[in-house]
Amino acid sequence: MESILYRIKQLASNEKITIGGIERTIGASKGVLSRAIAKGTDIQSKWIQRIVENYPHYSAFWLLTGEGEMLETKRTPESPSLSPISQTSNEHKDNTNQVISQNIPPLTDRLLNIISEKEAMIREQAEEIGRLKEKIDQLKRDLKQERGYNASDADSLDTAIAG
Repeated sequence: MESILYRIKQLASNEKITIGGIERTIGASKGVLSRAIAKGTDIQSKWIQRIVENYPHYSAFWLLTGEGEMLETKRTPESPSLSPISQTSNEHKDNTNQVISQNIPPLTDRLLNIISEKEAMIREQAEEIGRLKEKIDQLKRDLKQERGYNASDADSLDTAIAG
Protein backbone atom coordinates (compact mmCIF):
# COMPACT_ATOMS: atom_id res chain seq x y z
CA MET A 1 0.00 0.00 0.00
CA GLU A 2 1.25 3.49 -0.85
CA SER A 3 2.02 5.83 2.02
CA ILE A 4 0.87 9.36 2.71
CA LEU A 5 4.43 10.46 1.89
CA TYR A 6 4.14 8.89 -1.56
CA ARG A 7 0.88 10.78 -2.10
CA ILE A 8 2.53 14.02 -0.95
CA LYS A 9 5.17 13.41 -3.64
CA GLN A 10 2.35 12.89 -6.16
CA LEU A 11 0.73 16.15 -5.04
CA ALA A 12 4.05 18.00 -5.49
CA SER A 13 4.51 16.47 -8.93
CA ASN A 14 0.97 17.40 -9.93
CA GLU A 15 1.52 20.97 -8.68
CA LYS A 16 4.90 21.06 -10.48
CA ILE A 17 6.67 22.12 -7.29
CA THR A 18 9.35 20.56 -5.12
CA ILE A 19 8.83 18.99 -1.72
CA GLY A 20 10.71 22.03 -0.40
CA GLY A 21 8.02 24.19 -1.99
CA ILE A 22 5.35 22.31 -0.06
CA GLU A 23 7.41 22.67 3.14
CA ARG A 24 7.55 26.45 2.63
CA THR A 25 3.84 26.65 1.85
CA ILE A 26 2.82 24.77 5.00
CA GLY A 27 5.35 26.56 7.21
CA ALA A 28 7.47 23.48 7.92
CA SER A 29 11.21 23.64 8.46
CA LYS A 30 13.37 22.77 5.51
CA GLY A 31 13.68 19.00 5.31
CA VAL A 32 10.67 18.04 7.46
CA LEU A 33 8.96 16.29 4.56
CA SER A 34 11.98 15.49 2.40
CA ARG A 35 13.81 13.73 5.25
CA ALA A 36 10.70 11.73 6.12
CA ILE A 37 10.30 10.73 2.47
CA ALA A 38 13.97 9.77 2.19
CA LYS A 39 13.94 7.76 5.42
CA GLY A 40 10.39 6.40 5.13
CA THR A 41 9.46 7.80 8.54
CA ASP A 42 6.19 9.30 9.76
CA ILE A 43 5.35 13.00 9.87
CA GLN A 44 3.32 14.89 12.42
CA SER A 45 -0.41 15.19 11.85
CA LYS A 46 -0.15 18.99 11.89
CA TRP A 47 1.78 18.87 8.59
CA ILE A 48 -0.92 16.73 6.99
CA GLN A 49 -3.55 19.12 8.28
CA ARG A 50 -1.65 22.10 6.83
CA ILE A 51 -1.29 20.35 3.47
CA VAL A 52 -5.06 19.80 3.39
CA GLU A 53 -5.64 23.46 4.35
CA ASN A 54 -3.17 24.84 1.78
CA TYR A 55 -4.11 22.53 -1.09
CA PRO A 56 -7.91 22.40 -0.74
CA HIS A 57 -8.42 21.21 -4.32
CA TYR A 58 -6.86 17.86 -3.33
CA SER A 59 -9.00 15.27 -1.61
CA ALA A 60 -8.12 14.89 2.07
CA PHE A 61 -9.64 11.41 1.90
CA TRP A 62 -7.31 10.51 -0.97
CA LEU A 63 -4.30 11.99 0.85
CA LEU A 64 -5.00 9.97 4.00
CA THR A 65 -6.16 6.69 2.49
CA GLY A 66 -5.06 6.61 -1.14
CA GLU A 67 -8.65 5.87 -2.11
CA GLY A 68 -10.81 7.90 -4.43
CA GLU A 69 -9.78 10.70 -6.72
CA MET A 70 -6.73 12.88 -6.10
CA LEU A 71 -8.50 16.09 -7.01
CA GLU A 72 -11.78 17.35 -5.62
CA THR A 73 -14.15 17.69 -8.53
CA LYS A 74 -16.88 19.91 -7.05
CA ARG A 75 -15.10 21.64 -4.20
CA THR A 76 -15.55 25.37 -3.71
CA PRO A 77 -13.69 27.59 -1.21
CA GLU A 78 -16.91 27.99 0.80
CA SER A 79 -17.45 24.24 0.95
CA PRO A 80 -14.59 22.23 2.45
CA SER A 81 -16.02 18.91 1.36
CA LEU A 82 -14.42 15.52 1.07
CA SER A 83 -17.15 14.13 -1.14
CA PRO A 84 -19.32 15.51 -3.94
CA ILE A 85 -21.65 18.24 -2.81
CA SER A 86 -25.26 17.20 -2.50
CA GLN A 87 -28.15 19.61 -2.25
CA THR A 88 -29.82 19.62 1.19
CA SER A 89 -32.21 21.89 3.01
CA ASN A 90 -29.40 23.88 4.63
CA GLU A 91 -27.66 24.71 1.35
CA HIS A 92 -28.31 27.66 -0.89
CA LYS A 93 -27.41 28.69 -4.41
CA ASP A 94 -25.21 31.69 -4.96
CA ASN A 95 -25.53 34.10 -7.91
CA THR A 96 -23.63 31.71 -10.21
CA ASN A 97 -26.00 28.86 -9.34
CA GLN A 98 -23.28 26.88 -7.57
CA VAL A 99 -24.45 24.85 -4.61
CA ILE A 100 -22.53 25.80 -1.49
CA SER A 101 -22.72 23.47 1.48
CA GLN A 102 -22.90 25.04 4.92
CA ASN A 103 -22.04 21.80 6.73
CA ILE A 104 -18.66 20.26 7.28
CA PRO A 105 -19.01 16.65 6.18
CA PRO A 106 -18.90 13.96 8.86
CA LEU A 107 -15.59 12.60 7.54
CA THR A 108 -13.92 15.98 7.97
CA ASP A 109 -15.27 16.17 11.53
CA ARG A 110 -13.93 12.69 12.27
CA LEU A 111 -10.50 13.53 10.86
CA LEU A 112 -10.31 16.77 12.84
CA ASN A 113 -11.35 14.88 16.00
CA ILE A 114 -8.64 12.29 15.42
CA ILE A 115 -6.05 15.03 14.93
CA SER A 116 -7.23 16.79 18.11
CA GLU A 117 -7.08 13.55 20.09
CA LYS A 118 -3.54 12.83 18.85
CA GLU A 119 -2.40 16.36 19.68
CA ALA A 120 -3.88 16.02 23.19
CA MET A 121 -2.05 12.72 23.60
CA ILE A 122 1.22 14.34 22.50
CA ARG A 123 0.70 17.18 25.01
CA GLU A 124 0.02 14.66 27.81
CA GLN A 125 3.13 12.68 26.90
CA ALA A 126 5.24 15.85 26.82
CA GLU A 127 3.96 16.75 30.30
CA GLU A 128 4.78 13.24 31.54
CA ILE A 129 8.29 13.52 30.09
CA GLY A 130 8.69 16.82 31.95
CA ARG A 131 7.54 15.20 35.21
CA LEU A 132 9.92 12.28 34.70
CA LYS A 133 12.86 14.61 34.00
CA GLU A 134 12.07 16.51 37.20
CA LYS A 135 11.91 13.21 39.11
CA ILE A 136 15.32 12.19 37.71
CA ASP A 137 16.79 15.54 38.73
CA GLN A 138 15.32 15.15 42.25
CA LEU A 139 16.72 11.62 42.55
CA LYS A 140 20.16 12.89 41.48
CA ARG A 141 19.98 15.64 44.11
CA ASP A 142 18.93 13.10 46.75
CA LEU A 143 21.78 10.78 45.78
CA LYS A 144 24.30 13.61 45.91
CA GLN A 145 23.04 14.60 49.34
CA GLU A 146 23.06 10.99 50.56
CA ARG A 147 26.64 10.44 49.42
CA GLY A 148 27.78 13.79 50.78
CA TYR A 149 28.80 15.33 47.47
CA ASN A 150 29.10 19.06 47.36
CA ALA A 151 28.35 21.40 44.44
CA SER A 152 31.88 21.09 43.02
CA ASP A 153 31.43 17.30 42.74
CA ALA A 154 28.21 17.61 40.72
CA ASP A 155 29.80 17.14 37.29
CA SER A 156 31.71 14.03 38.30
CA LEU A 157 28.60 12.52 39.93
CA ASP A 158 26.52 13.06 36.79
CA THR A 159 29.24 11.30 34.79
CA ALA A 160 29.44 8.47 37.33
CA ILE A 161 25.66 8.00 37.35
CA ALA A 162 25.49 8.05 33.54
CA GLY A 163 28.46 5.69 33.17
